[in-house]
Amino acid sequence: MGKHDRVQETGVGSDIKGTESRKTFYWPDAHKGENVIWRLPENMKWNDNVVVREDEYGVFLRDGKALRIFDIPDRYALTTQNISGIQRVADKLMGVIQIGEFYWVQKREFRSNFGTVEPLTYRDNDFGLVRIRAFGQFAYRVFDPMLLITQFVGTKGMTTSDEIVNWLKNQIVMILNDTLGELKSQKGMSILDMPAQLQIIEQLCLGKLTPQTQAYGLKITKFSNINLNLTDEVQAAIDKRGAMSTLGVNYMQYQTGKAVEGVGIGAAQGGDASGFAGLGAGMGAGLSMAQAMMKGMEGQDLTDKSLTCHKCGKQIPETAKFCPECGASTSSTNTTCKKCGGKMPENAKFCPGCGDKQ
Repeated sequence: MGKHDRVQETGVGSDIKGTESRKTFYWPDAHKGENVIWRLPENMKWNDNVVVREDEYGVFLRDGKALRIFDIPDRYALTTQNISGIQRVADKLMGVIQIGEFYWVQKREFRSNFGTVEPLTYRDNDFGLVRIRAFGQFAYRVFDPMLLITQFVGTKGMTTSDEIVNWLKNQIVMILNDTLGELKSQKGMSILDMPAQLQIIEQLCLGKLTPQTQAYGLKITKFSNINLNLTDEVQAAIDKRGAMSTLGVNYMQYQTGKAVEGVGIGAAQGGDASGFAGLGAGMGAGLSMAQAMMKGMEGQDLTDKSLTCHKCGKQIPETAKFCPECGASTSSTNTTCKKCGGKMPENAKFCPGCGDKQ
């Protein structure tokens, strides 16, 4: 740099008048942070200077094409010496003609979190269609700034770090959904098996993400701490199934038990116990009916009680008024006790009901 050159170092650039004036641009620390990429807000001019630090790449673009990557820390003047393809302009235009754009890209590894905006749908053998929420962490870095600039800036029109990171997150969720479906079809994995398969899921996802992101100059260096959460409805169904298995009851028995428990708790807390009373009365009535039926069956005599006809000696029903064999009246078959009025067998000398002598 000659002694007559005037140089101003700035992060955003400012006009300097004079045909021999130059400006020096760098990526201000205030604009770095978690930003993967940053574009100089103004176009570069002939013979401007840029500073590229150890943790940065510098990329010069002209007409939408990346012409040069600066990957060695230094100060560079944008001339034909450093950038091939830039034709030297007339001396009277030097310092004022706009020749292209400049981007800085960080070299370091970045870390971020991902999560599903909407739950993933999974077809489970035991619970049918269930919805799963997925969360986790990943790390990434830029390994080819030329691809990053040409693919995201030149092809997709993405110029901010947020747009690039959101694209990565969408790719991760898509790959995760594909991996879960693959494990389901190939290994029959159910949602109950997922906690034990997290390490395998992480490895499969990382293997699929590597070629998917390298085409854009990015590399996923870590994919871990996956957390698969079920929706409240599915989790309640799993808890219910586990309780039924532990208690050794079926669904109806389990539901009845929970209903009785709920009414009892409500009554204990001073609530309306009418539901509990009604439930108890219904159960009691059913039990009483069953007991009555069993008692009636146990006490039932299969042969009707009978008497002996006083004329022909045949057995006749106790309630018959005439003998079905000889037609004799049964009124003389039974006599009445003089004391208690109970029925007495023929020729009985003592009443079987009260013991009175006849």
